Amino acid sequence: MEQSFTMETREFPNGIVLKLGGELTKAAENGLLSGLENEVELGKSIRFMALDLTKVTYINSGGMAVLIRLARMGRKAGVHTFAWGVTAHYEKLFRMVGLTEYLMLYPNEFAVIQRIEALEL
Repeated sequence: MEQSFTMETREFPNGIVLKLGGELTKAAENGLLSGLENEVELGKSIRFMALDLTKVTYINSGGMAVLIRLARMGRKAGVHTFAWGVTAHYEKLFRMVGLTEYLMLYPNEFAVIQRIEALEL
């Protein structure tokens, strides 16, 4: 049974968390990218973008392309992009397609926050 894509945003000082859920496919692109472009000042007030992928159940090649586009958009704006909640299978795929060149993977939100605090010193 297909699980529709969901996204919740939560801001923190100098950053934003995107909590993604369901199936990440090409169909999620409009909601994810347009919602982000309209709501956020990437590179201005937002210097850090964190992706919570713990509730993502499936990522196909179209979803992988959406993540690459999102991470590249962040890098172009000078934003550091992080992610957690990635299964070992998807972590391997992220490395194979080069997504980890634009996106740093961490085991949990706490590790991401520690890294962001270290970058802000």
